[in-house]
Amino acid sequence: MISPQPDSVQFAAAVPRITLRNHFAHPYDSAIAAARTCYAPRIIGPEEITDKQRLQIGAATFYAGHHTVYQHAHFEFGLENVSRQFVWSFLHAHPFYNSEQQSQRYVRLDRALAYLPPETPGFGAAERAVYERAVARAWGYYRELTALLEEDTRGILSDIWHISPMSHPKRAQKVDRQAEKRAIEVARYVLPVAAATTMVHTLSGIVLHRLWRMVAASDTPAEARAVIGEMVARVREIDPQFFD
Repeated sequence: MISPQPDSVQFAAAVPRITLRNHFAHPYDSAIAAARTCYAPRIIGPEEITDKQRLQIGAATFYAGHHTVYQHAHFEFGLENVSRQFVWSFLHAHPFYNSEQQSQRYVRLDRALAYLPPETPGFGAAERAVYERAVARAWGYYRELTALLEEDTRGILSDIWHISPMSHPKRAQKVDRQAEKRAIEVARYVLPVAAATTMVHTLSGIVLHRLWRMVAASDTPAEARAVIGEMVARVREIDPQFFD
């Protein structure tokens, strides 16, 4: 039986970091120009949009439900230190996105970095202590299970690849690397769903609008509100009218 030592693992609260990696030069004006093109004999450019059109056409299209014009603009975000539960239950709960997420299969997670829920009437200091111990304990199992599996896997692979004292050092090193990968691939199943992850996440402007309205409709409403709020804030920095 594995007996991890939780006290040897230090829990660290994940602090989300949201960056806007790429975006359209003029998201809002591009949307208005697309709307105008529907009623024009030619394609309208974003540089032709006036203040009056931003005000009138923007409101008319959005509140009339003509949301396709806001789907043209896309935003590429870097999301760091967000929980896997938030990604699974909210960001990946619909098909309208593109993600490249850090793999637990190939990346060894040495730090017990996980989402920490905010204090609420049902989650105070005592509950937080239990939570942190549980996360630390899970990481303790992860580390010990990785070590056990790595040793056994190295022996199996060495036998399959006929590794002997006469084998070239690089061949033995390759076995060591593969043994580590196989070990963490299996051991990751004991990590909590609150474990932090990092990803590149791209979505359209209208999907970001919808996520902003639906932040409470998931298993992680507090985290969703914070992360999506930061995503909206990054867009507002480059084009305030897109959300105003």
